Amino acid sequence: MAEEHNKLKQLVNSIRPLPEEDWEAFSSAWVLYSAKRKEPLTVAGEKEQYLYFVADGVQRVYYFDDEGREATLVFTYAPSFGGVLDSFMLQQPARYYYETLTPSVFLRATFNELQQLMRKACH
Repeated sequence: MAEEHNKLKQLVNSIRPLPEEDWEAFSSAWVLYSAKRKEPLTVAGEKEQYLYFVADGVQRVYYFDDEGREATLVFTYAPSFGGVLDSFMLQQPARYYYETLTPSVFLRATFNELQQLMRKACH
């Protein structure tokens, strides 16, 4: 198992340990992704496509106020989840931007992949 998947497993198990079969299904949805410094991951007005698990690096979620001033809402860093979560969960256009501040390594999963896993888990 890749180092990034091990970090994800440690975080998930700290919240609620999963049986190995469930972990295998869950972990299969997550794909490795790397980004350079100052790379936009999500742009306001676009729907958030991914839930990110931060394996390395620092990122931020920010927006511009009515006067055009930039304001940071949150920083994300390993090991944590990231992205514009309201846009991801509601599948609506993002009000915020998500960008890397340093070179970053993620695992990311699409909304559809996670929805399919949730449906299987409920049946």
